[in-house]
Amino acid sequence: MSVKLVNEEIARFLSRTDAEVLCIRGKWGVGKTYTWTKQLEAAQRENSIKLPRYSYVSLFGINSLDELKFSIFENVITLNNGVKKANLETLDEFVNSRVGSWRKLTRYAQSMPFVKSIVGGDTTALVSFMTIQDQIICVDDLERRGQKLDVNDVLGLLSYLREQRNCKVVLILNDEKLEGEAKRIFEKNLEKVIDVSLVFEPTAADSAKIGVPGEDDTSKLVAERCIALGITNVRVIKRITRFVSAIQPLLKDFDSDVLKSTVGSIALFCWSHDQPEEAPSLEFLLDKTNDKFGIDRNREAPPREFAWNALLESYGYTWTDDFDLVLIEGIRKGYFDPEKIERHAKEQHDKIIATKAGGSFEQAWRPYHDSFENNQDAVLDGLFDSFMKNFRYVSPTNLDGTVRLFKDLDRPEQAQRMLQHYMANRNEDREFFDLDESPFGDSVSDPDVRAAFKEKATHAEERRDLPAIMMSIKDGWDDERINALATAPIEEYRKAFKFRSGSDLRRMLSAVFQFDRIANASDAMREISRRAREALKLIGAESPINARRVRRFGVTLQPETGQPAANQAEPGNNNSAQ
Repeated sequence: MSVKLVNEEIARFLSRTDAEVLCIRGKWGVGKTYTWTKQLEAAQRENSIKLPRYSYVSLFGINSLDELKFSIFENVITLNNGVKKANLETLDEFVNSRVGSWRKLTRYAQSMPFVKSIVGGDTTALVSFMTIQDQIICVDDLERRGQKLDVNDVLGLLSYLREQRNCKVVLILNDEKLEGEAKRIFEKNLEKVIDVSLVFEPTAADSAKIGVPGEDDTSKLVAERCIALGITNVRVIKRITRFVSAIQPLLKDFDSDVLKSTVGSIALFCWSHDQPEEAPSLEFLLDKTNDKFGIDRNREAPPREFAWNALLESYGYTWTDDFDLVLIEGIRKGYFDPEKIERHAKEQHDKIIATKAGGSFEQAWRPYHDSFENNQDAVLDGLFDSFMKNFRYVSPTNLDGTVRLFKDLDRPEQAQRMLQHYMANRNEDREFFDLDESPFGDSVSDPDVRAAFKEKATHAEERRDLPAIMMSIKDGWDDERINALATAPIEEYRKAFKFRSGSDLRRMLSAVFQFDRIANASDAMREISRRAREALKLIGAESPINARRVRRFGVTLQPETGQPAANQAEPGNNNSAQ
């Protein structure tokens, strides 16, 4: 049932005076409770609710009928002042409004002890529940009730509240999560207990309206991507929105298409992480490397994977790259690593700029995908020309797939030329060519490609993890680490200081400036301190507060910054090296 029809039925339910039970069923996170609450608030504003009080109770963790009864009592609010969360103030207001009947019921319960043995529970719980009548009650999360709370007892209580207490009751649940005996009991008693049953099935557009409240361009992009994937779970959509908000400031200096691409990836990865039973699994996406251009690995695959491939192709997600790995890692951990994001976003930025100037390698593959024409020569010619121009933006796995394609289609000479051109002109660190350490290394299967990478890795420079080297020399050093720091670019120093904080930053600064205390420090050691101060000059020029922060390290700023050059100690920093 659409959101519009559900809203109309809830409005009718609230406007009627009859005691009845309404059931709202639907999948987890689609907005059942949100929709009910919004309609209740709207009806209260329009003064169309016929009963004066309301209780909302989640069955999550409730293990007995007595707990449920008392929870209904303690969550009573008066609707005159709007729909709000129950608290001690609302409870006190309700008790005071019923003080006469409360005292009367207490005396009655105390004078007739046999009532306790019949109804169960202590006197307070008994008296509390006896005040519940002529009101609206919402019972949520039936599928998440405590293990000791029987579904049959819950349904019996709902029926009692309707028939004996003149209450209008709403039951909200994800009936797909009811199992075994609980499911059998619910289905058996559905028609006996429930007067109106609604299946809440919002469209992706309906859910996006709830989960993405903003109207700015980024919010519209998030909503568009969620709708394209068909995500109806509002909680997942809100999580996507939070991740996008977290990463957006890190991408502000790059081409706008970097953010656009990143939003699409985050939407997909959050959906896969949170709803693996509906979305392509993260394992499937992590394995989607050589399949970028439809070059399969000659293996059998279940029909579900082909359906996922069709969805992803329609969505515009063709493969999983190194930046995607960083995004997936962040979604799994709950936060993004700024240094990794900046490094990979810069690579994406450069690739996008090059693509806008002369067309991308991905575009060269479109004739391969978009028709069944007998155009093999035209396709391969276009791929070859594009590869030779865009080789800097071709990943090892896509190089492997392209080489294999050309070999399979009887163009081994061009396959070899592309491989040689790639290896001669890609001058990354050794890490890039070490397939044994690469997360995608197993996806490279062509023997010529593997051999070329192994040869290149043997002679390529090992990538230096500057922050790790800085922290490691705090307790000792060797010539290799000293030389690595003495030759590292000042920009790398700046990034290392910017993307660390707390004890890590203090340890790094203490380590690089320790050589100022050594009387016989070598030229390389003194160069480390010099480069560190040059990096701090760049940081100090960013803002007045940073200008003050870097003073304690003997940093003299340029005159145009307007900051004093004196090396004054700042309060709370008696040891500048710590």
